Amino acid sequence: MIAISSSTKKALIAVEINNKQKIKELDSNCKHAENILKEIDNLLEEINEGFDQNDCFAVVIGPGSFTGIRIALALIKGFVFSKNSNIITLTTFDLMAKAYLNKNNIKKSFICVINALGGLYYICKYNRDGEKIGKELLINEEQFKNISEDKVVLNEENIDGYKVEITAEDLLKLAKEKMVKKEFTPENKLFALYLRRSQAEENLANKNIKNS
Repeated sequence: MIAISSSTKKALIAVEINNKQKIKELDSNCKHAENILKEIDNLLEEINEGFDQNDCFAVVIGPGSFTGIRIALALIKGFVFSKNSNIITLTTFDLMAKAYLNKNNIKKSFICVINALGGLYYICKYNRDGEKIGKELLINEEQFKNISEDKVVLNEENIDGYKVEITAEDLLKLAKEKMVKKEFTPENKLFALYLRRSQAEENLANKNIKNS
């Protein structure tokens, strides 16, 4: 298993091959595009295993940083192109829910929230067992204020709610759980979970409207 997340400020990397594992977290000052691949090589070297020994990849598809998500997906697609392997997809919400459940005795459903900026929020609801309820959504400020369930938010964001810190260990554990259940994603269905257009796309759309 090689697992990657670069949807948030901190990139998470985990490898586990032949019952040997290593994890790494890169802070926001690191250039993810340049360093993730290098760190994977370093981790494989530390456990004395080769890339060819790995048969499963896990990747966080979003929501979060548009650039970070593209980096992770591009790496996984490149890996799978050169080696026929299983793919596991996770969301940032899944990791948040996992971190929340790890530290709390949950007795009711809760909602994971990520700041989408511009007065918008990404949300996803989970039950007390950490199972997703419904779809991931993009909501506005008014809808956010009307949420009655407990809010789970990233520690790095200035949003009211229960703060969680997602880790490379969470990433690996959740990916392994999905691997045991054989919850694999076909390569032709490996897509980013954006929920909204990037700022560049918004600017282009607004420009086209003005020029029409």
